[in-house]
Amino acid sequence: MEMFAHLTAPNSEKIRESMESLLQFLQMTAQISGAHTVDFYTKDVWKNHVAVSPESVLEIFSQQQNPCYEFRGVPDLSNIFSPTTNQLVNLESFVEAVQYNSLMHPGLCTPVEEILETFASQRADKPVKEIKTDQFMNDKKSHEVGIMSQFVVALANVYGIKQVIDLGAGKGYLSSYLSMRYDLKVYGIDSSHTNTDGANERNRKLKKYWKVYKTDARTTSKAKKSDQKTEGLLPKNSCQDVNADQDISRQREGDIRCTRLSNLEPCRDADLSLLSDSSKRTSNKESNKATFDNSSDSPFSFLDILPSGAVEMPSMSQCVSRVLSEQEKEQRKIENIKAKKLTESHVYSPLTSYVTADTELHDIITDLEESMMVGLHTCGDLAPNTLRIFISKPEIRAVCSVGCCYHFLSEQFDEAGKEQKTESWGFPMSQYLKERRWYIGRNARMSACLALERVAVGQGLPTDSLFYRAVLQVICKEVYGITQRSYSLVPQSKNILKIDQRVGKIFSKSSSFTDYVRKSLKKFGQDDSKISDHEIVGYYQKYEARRNELEAFNRLKVFLAPCIEALILLDRLCYLREQENLAWSGLVKMFDPVKSPRCYAVVSLKQP
Repeated sequence: MEMFAHLTAPNSEKIRESMESLLQFLQMTAQISGAHTVDFYTKDVWKNHVAVSPESVLEIFSQQQNPCYEFRGVPDLSNIFSPTTNQLVNLESFVEAVQYNSLMHPGLCTPVEEILETFASQRADKPVKEIKTDQFMNDKKSHEVGIMSQFVVALANVYGIKQVIDLGAGKGYLSSYLSMRYDLKVYGIDSSHTNTDGANERNRKLKKYWKVYKTDARTTSKAKKSDQKTEGLLPKNSCQDVNADQDISRQREGDIRCTRLSNLEPCRDADLSLLSDSSKRTSNKESNKATFDNSSDSPFSFLDILPSGAVEMPSMSQCVSRVLSEQEKEQRKIENIKAKKLTESHVYSPLTSYVTADTELHDIITDLEESMMVGLHTCGDLAPNTLRIFISKPEIRAVCSVGCCYHFLSEQFDEAGKEQKTESWGFPMSQYLKERRWYIGRNARMSACLALERVAVGQGLPTDSLFYRAVLQVICKEVYGITQRSYSLVPQSKNILKIDQRVGKIFSKSSSFTDYVRKSLKKFGQDDSKISDHEIVGYYQKYEARRNELEAFNRLKVFLAPCIEALILLDRLCYLREQENLAWSGLVKMFDPVKSPRCYAVVSLKQP
């Protein structure tokens, strides 16, 4: 299509150049991104890998709260690490290289606003409207669903698609909103029965209240228009919240709202479970009063902030029957019938299925037709498999995939470049990286999950728990002889004790470091009587003086996170560019990275 030619995206040569630069930089910094925080003190990580002071790292990181990136060409990597000790010696060059090799580099990403504007101009008959979702989702989910739903509908309009497949749908926030708000037939597929059951229950409540909210919003609008005709029907003192000196029109609006509020029933326990954290912290009365105030501006604005089962709504006869004429009552009946049909036309079907690259969609969706495939934070290998399904299925015309959980990605090659024995892998996808037999490693992929923008504003890095765990590892080594970690129990050998050391959520349940150590040792199956409380406190005090080293090193890992993520996403984009018959493929910065750290979508469109 001609409109695709106007969208900016890096050409294949630019993608390969960026990947080459990334490979060189990530290979050089693998000693930092690949180091595990648990081993920080036992392996003396700071001394072995960093020659600058912890204070200088923390200082330069604090400057990232208001970053102003100035790209000055290809950075010089030769002076970042010492050629003799291989320690980090030049922080400024390190940060410059990080910025250069991130997706913030000009030309690598397409702004979501550009795509929405391009497609909206071509489909002016069905513009994408601003929507409000914050009344039934938390801030993060509301932000994500609000933007992505607009994006999905814009692409669906271009192709004339009415069917959407949401992989890794979870509890169906995006799926249910697309079906209810935009009248799309959505299949939400998730591998978890628990998520699917939750989505079904949530969908049931949404359908239950959809007609009521729609009718209520329309009636509110009509009640406003008929204020002058019904003057004198309502007593001035019918609403205690309206001041006596307000005009009669404002008085009557207050009457209607207060009548509704006075008839609201308490939320049921099942409904409360669907509310966002922010909604729970707000009283039902205040939350709903704000909602009704919004609805007075537009008959459809209330639909956009639909709370999922937040309250049992009063009957319409209780709310406004006194201000409706017989003709208006008859009209309301007709609208109720239309609303019921509209509700039934909104179809969202939660399904449970484990999806791989070889999944046959016709076995899951019997009425599969031309559709679009989406994924909002699809975990691990599901994101690359989404792209593989898109390529292999002619019915799928477009894809928008926002991946997450990079630490769960499978890798085709090991550290030595040896190919793993499995049929499909999450990384690499592109032939370009397969030929290089590139390996990231689990620790580095875990680093990719860190959120630079969030940490820069003081969020997202649990420094206390990381410090506790690193000191605990010293105790495990020096007191119990545990010299290696494992993710499964293995037989003990004469020289090495290798044991499962996943601490889990013990930190949040511990009253002190001593309590933390004892609970962890018991979980490891160790005799905690071998170490006294005094000795535990001694370990804590010894390493407390070096705590800033751990914090600084974690900041270096956070710095590298965008670069590792960039390699993973550029690999997926390169894979798409290696395919045929695709009209456009690109990386789209979809969300605010502070609100939603995994903010980049891989988008691809087939030829019409």
